[in-house]
Amino acid sequence: METSRWTCVLFDVDGTIVDSASVVIDSFQRTLAHLNYPFRSRDELGKYVGPPLWDSFMDLGMDAEQADNAATIYRHYYRELFLQPEPYPGIGQLLEDLHAAGYALATATSKQEYMARDQMVHLGFDRFIDVIAGAIPDPAYSKAHVIRDALKRLEEKGLDISRPVVVGDRSWDLEGALEVGLPAIGAGWGYSRPGEFDQALAVAHDADELRQLLIGDHS
Repeated sequence: METSRWTCVLFDVDGTIVDSASVVIDSFQRTLAHLNYPFRSRDELGKYVGPPLWDSFMDLGMDAEQADNAATIYRHYYRELFLQPEPYPGIGQLLEDLHAAGYALATATSKQEYMARDQMVHLGFDRFIDVIAGAIPDPAYSKAHVIRDALKRLEEKGLDISRPVVVGDRSWDLEGALEVGLPAIGAGWGYSRPGEFDQALAVAHDADELRQLLIGDHS
């Protein structure tokens, strides 16, 4: 039987595994209110679901020092809410099936790693994911850094990372993958904006389409 083209899958979390828009936007609104910044609607803040925090706050008009302070405040509010988001339909079963089929699995998220770990444990997905890799509170730590770290830790576990692919819903996921030299599949059910998947190898619109792209008829 022909083997799959992939041996290793790295998943973004927000907008790919879980639908976290509501809690991210709530945390942004609370942070801006805390800092006495002008009110922004949920629609206006929707584009900040996914990008690194510092980029988002600087896009809102803050300088580097203000963005760093805002990120600290944001994390305080986000910690109160981050376990609330539910997984997208079919994602849990897909993770379980990929794990059972022998794929090496990791997260590669811009959220802090301990939060990603707590969230995956809360959902029960830590049983299927070999490495939970996330960001550290440093604006210089990019998605590419997270992807490299995830691959290194998978390899240290003796897992096959010879044919990896990244799955994510925003341009930052694709750009991080390309910086590391990896292909990426767009998670079309997430928070992408027009044009963000221009460099994607493919786009899946739900878990079933992603299953076909990752496993195909080789399971």
